[in-house]
Amino acid sequence: MNSTPISSLVWTLDPQRNATFPEIIISPQVLINCRGGGSCEGGNPAAAYEYIASRGLPDETCQNYEAVDGKCDPYGRCETCEPGTDPAPFLPGTCAPVVSYTKYTVGDFGDFAEDDHDATGRVTTRAERIKAEIATRGPISCGIHVTDGFEAYAGGIYSERKWTPYFPNHELSLVGYGVDDDSGEEYWIGRNSWGTYWGEGGFFRIKMHGQNLGIETDCTWGVPKEMETRAPTTPPNPPKTPTTEKKRSYKTNPAVKKGTHHDYVTPCARRSPVLIETSVKTPEPHETIGVADLPASYDVRDVLGGVSLASINRNQHIPQYCGSCWAHGTTSAMSDRLALMRDGAFPEIDLSPQVLVDCVTGGGTQGCSGGDPTAAYQWILQNGVTDETCQNYQAKDMACSAMHKCQTCDPPFAANNKGCYAIEEPAARVYHISEHGTVSGEEKMMAEIATRGPIACGLCVTPEFEAYAGGVFEDTTGCTQEDHIISIAGYGTTEDGTKYWIGRNSWGTYWGESGWFKIIRGVDNLGVEDNCDWAVPIVPETNQGIGGRDRGE
Repeated sequence: MNSTPISSLVWTLDPQRNATFPEIIISPQVLINCRGGGSCEGGNPAAAYEYIASRGLPDETCQNYEAVDGKCDPYGRCETCEPGTDPAPFLPGTCAPVVSYTKYTVGDFGDFAEDDHDATGRVTTRAERIKAEIATRGPISCGIHVTDGFEAYAGGIYSERKWTPYFPNHELSLVGYGVDDDSGEEYWIGRNSWGTYWGEGGFFRIKMHGQNLGIETDCTWGVPKEMETRAPTTPPNPPKTPTTEKKRSYKTNPAVKKGTHHDYVTPCARRSPVLIETSVKTPEPHETIGVADLPASYDVRDVLGGVSLASINRNQHIPQYCGSCWAHGTTSAMSDRLALMRDGAFPEIDLSPQVLVDCVTGGGTQGCSGGDPTAAYQWILQNGVTDETCQNYQAKDMACSAMHKCQTCDPPFAANNKGCYAIEEPAARVYHISEHGTVSGEEKMMAEIATRGPIACGLCVTPEFEAYAGGVFEDTTGCTQEDHIISIAGYGTTEDGTKYWIGRNSWGTYWGESGWFKIIRGVDNLGVEDNCDWAVPIVPETNQGIGGRDRGE
């Protein structure tokens, strides 16, 4: 079984929500764990939709993809892991089910029946019905008969027919269709689940009609319903109002205890005792732009008339505890900057924090035991970093080898099974930066963010911040000791004049405001304005395959 019903559902959710925040990546691992239509040994997409309709699925920050047959228990649906305490080992920590999280489901679902009619009573072809479904409600899931030729596909409009019947042996998603300008032939646009190094950035085009590889024979569709949130067993505490001249309110979740998300003894931020060299080659924004010329507010989740350019949300603590905040803060900020520099063009690039966990050692960085964001950007400057489909997040320390930067694995029953092996450049796209540096202070940070995008910043985690559940946070303990790394992705002001930063955390969407937070700005609250890192990505000269094509095609 693969994640294709999930892929098509995600792509259906996206146009229905007009690409607004948050981007929803539904978890295929829960389907596998709960045998919702199949397992790693294969499955039925219609049965998968049936499971989704009856049970619903969380997003990937509840249960990330592990490519194993897991257990369908509360841990196998939504979990978080906290660091181990004596006598238990610090890593991999101890895990517990999450009680309050959002589930996504479908209302209607079905297939494409024979001899269907349009509004005028005319019998329609299957291709016409598929086109109508995609254009009206979004992507669908389709079976295909994979051949050696299709497996080796590297671009163009694929065509392969034979006179004997095709039986689907793989499931993928059809997301669009088009007409070739030169030949005039119609084609489908498909999304595979074999990584961005396959085909046209992970996508493909195949000739319409004629039953090429049986692509139009066995297709299913599902219509997402409104999301539903499982309520916590205890309601959030009412808004807290620190004793100040202006009221600044935020909520906390009493179910979150100290140490649920953060280790106070071995924190995930480990700044090098020796200053790590940066590489600043051009004037910084605060040197050329006055604060009066900056926008009054900025939010990477709303930069194109409501369209979000924020990359995917993350959870550093699953499938086991890992103190990799430094890798998540840096890759999230850099991924967001790539989206901004490319004006949101397809494909979305989500860089791999796991590669940094495996490979960065500068400044005393120790993978899941904590690291330095400056060292992370220094390593990227020298080596580059791949995307998530090359090396998905596993929350553990592994070797820094070619295979652990970009890999794929053959099916165990393949004729020439090579097991797992490295994917090399140029098939594996490596993303680089031209320069990186540090910034601190409210106005300098605002200039950097508004001009070039999100930055990775350190802050002090307190039990109150761990339990944050919404609003503009304001610490009253006075703690400014950096022990956690997040991304600051914007800023704004409330109606009552309270200035705040917009931050992205890596503790899952069930924390804070869908994984994000607001914190009072201009007073160095939690030390958030002391130590920040920025990097300038190099935009690839050419996108992989159909990367420059219209996402809505």
